[in-house]
Formats: sequence, C-alpha cells, structure tokens
Amino acid sequence: MAKTLLTTLGTGDYTETTYFFGEQRADKTCYVAKALCQLFEIDRIILLLTEEARAKHWGRLQESLPPQVEKVAKAIPEGKTEAETWEIFDVLVDGIEPNSRLLFDITHAFRSIPLLVLLGAALLRKAKNVEIQGLYYGLYRPGQAETPIIDLTPAIRLLDWLTASDKFISTGSAVELGQLLDTVQRDFYRQQRPGKGDPRPTRLQSFGQAIRDISRSLELVRPVSLQEDLRKLQRHSTQELAEEVGQFAKPFGLLLQSIQNSYSQLALPADQKEDPRAQVQKHFQLLRWYVEKRFTTQAILLAREWVISALCLCEGLPNYRQQEARQEIEHQLGSLIPRKDQPQAPPDIAAHVPDVQKLANLWSRLSQYRNDVAHVQMNLDPLNSEALESFVLQDLLPGLEELFPKLTWAEGKLEGDLSTSP
Repeated sequence: MAKTLLTTLGTGDYTETTYFFGEQRADKTCYVAKALCQLFEIDRIILLLTEEARAKHWGRLQESLPPQVEKVAKAIPEGKTEAETWEIFDVLVDGIEPNSRLLFDITHAFRSIPLLVLLGAALLRKAKNVEIQGLYYGLYRPGQAETPIIDLTPAIRLLDWLTASDKFISTGSAVELGQLLDTVQRDFYRQQRPGKGDPRPTRLQSFGQAIRDISRSLELVRPVSLQEDLRKLQRHSTQELAEEVGQFAKPFGLLLQSIQNSYSQLALPADQKEDPRAQVQKHFQLLRWYVEKRFTTQAILLAREWVISALCLCEGLPNYRQQEARQEIEHQLGSLIPRKDQPQAPPDIAAHVPDVQKLANLWSRLSQYRNDVAHVQMNLDPLNSEALESFVLQDLLPGLEELFPKLTWAEGKLEGDLSTSP
C-alpha cells in the first residue's frame, strides 16, 4: 500500500530552510512537504489548499517534488463558517483510501485545520483501517539555517487514551487500557535501546494483562476466576508501577487509582478468601456492580445462580458449587411454583426467607428471563428488552435484599447463623 502524505499550504511567503528529523536532513527547500517526501520516502501526496493558495504555490511545489511522487490537490474553503469547517473535514476524510498508510503534516495549516486533522486521523484509523505513521510539524524560526521537524504522533495516541478511559468509566471494561499499556512497553523497546541504568518500563505490560484478565472475567461472568485475577492486580499495584506510569504512560496515571478502587471493591480480603459466606456476599457485590453498569445479561445470569448459592448456605451446605447440592436447591425452588393438580407442602428452603411467595415470584421471573436471554429470541414470543432491563434496574436488587438480608449486607463481615430464618 502506498505511503501517503496529507499536507496543507496557505498563502504565506515561505522561506528556504534545511529541515531535519533526528539525524536525517533534507535538501534545502521552502516547502516542508518536499522535505517530508525525501525524509520518509513518500509515494503519494494529497495537498489541501484554497484557490488563492493553489494559484500561489501549487505549480512551484509540483516542480520541486520528485517525479515518481503522485500529486493530488484538493480544494478547500477558508473555514470562515461552521459549514465550511465541516466541508474541510469531509474533503480530508473522503480523500483517503481504506487501509492506507498515512502521514500528516500541519506545518502550514491555518485556522481549525490542525484540530480537524487530529480528529480526522482518529476517525480514519477506526472507520477506514488507516495506519497513521506520523503527525509532524516543521518548527521554523526566522534567521535559523536549519528547522527541526517535530513528531506530534503521541497526540493521536492521546485520543486512544481518551476513548479507552471513557469505555472504562462507562462500562468498567479496562481491555483497551490494558492493550495501550502493552503497546507503550512494546514500542519503547522496539524503538530504542536504553543504556545501562536508563529508566525503562518493566511493569506496564504485566499490569495491562492483569486488568484485561479482570475485564474478561467480568464480561464472561466468572466470579471465581475474578478473585484470582483481582489478587494478581493487587500484587502488581505497587509504588514502582505508579512511578513507571507517570514516566511512560502519563495519561493512564489519571485513571490508575480509579481502576484500583473500582476493582478492589470486588476483591475478597485475604483472611476471608476461603469463607463460603464471604464469597457469596462478594458475588452479590459483583451483581450490584453489574446492575450499576447496566450489564443486564450478566446480572440476570449471575442473579439466578446467586439465589441457589445463597440457599445452599442457608441449608448448611458450605460447598455451594457442588452440583448435587445445587440441583437439590433448584428442585426445591421449582416446587415453589404452584400447580393446581399437584398441591405441595412448602419445601425446606421456605424456612429461610421472610416471604416464600416473594421467593417463588422472583425465582419464576429469574428463570424465565435467564432462559429468554440464553435462547437469544429463538422463539415466537420473546420478552421485550425494556422489560428485561427494567427488572434488573428496578426490581432485582431490592427483591434479593429483602429475601436474604444477611447475605446482601454491603459492609463488613457477615454475622449470624444463616441456617435460621432472618
């Protein structure tokens, strides 16, 4: 795929200078676009310019560029109004082919062009799978024979941090943040060889993997695996990590404490990790987290299993994950649903809740909703999505808290004998 440079020209009188990037120097020129073509081996150049700028510079620039470089001029308005600003944006985005390799130059950009280029680059990466290889600015100063080209590419990555941060705040998922941390560490070692004693990132990748593992367990409703993932997070959460983040992943520093706080609330204290009652209580905290994040599917799946776990403990069965115990509790719950032709006495589990009819109603709804979610509307009468969400957001937690107050207590250790009625 051709390497494309997207650049702009205004109507100024540009002065000749020698542009350099790192140790590389281009031939003396008044056009930074020519220098960039030489420094980065550009195959195609797209130039955004007004009619006035085209008349003044386009011919001279074409003559100065190597003949093998494809040259495309795109007319843009001056950007005096909002409509013209969006017209410039459309020209910028529409002129780029999908899967391109792209470099941006904003040296001679005017008015809102630099901002539009930055936003356009972010959009092109996602919408057209464009590889952004650089964003550059020629830092010309009058009277100086040489002009450095500044690499502004990290500004594009800042938008990645913004997107990933927004996803974490709104959904609790840190997958994209973890991937960015991994990228920062990999890029550091790929792009440079640190000298002996030089600071280098050594913890970002492992911490990024830890928060990705947590996010995966949360997404797939793995409350048991989640506890091990959270213990790994605690081991990685050190002062050395915070210092490393501040040096190599500064945008992440704004979220580091927030991530640790958000996830640590779901972790069992070390002295309670083998306590079945504490485990089930923590599972309820996870359920509350799902509801707060509006994860309807995960909340319904976990809530149904949580009722069985809670009743196992109430029945004096600490190994609440054992299949035989769960099947027995599930059978008793099923018997709560009244049948006209087969009236039954209340099962043993009825003694553990203040209102057995409310337990029966809640279990009936949970079973129905779980089945509806699992069968993904593959029936002729699926439930309405709004009904599912309304149940989770309004009825689920209050119903469980009323039925199981000792297991839904949000603070401190659990107390009391669960084998007796609350």
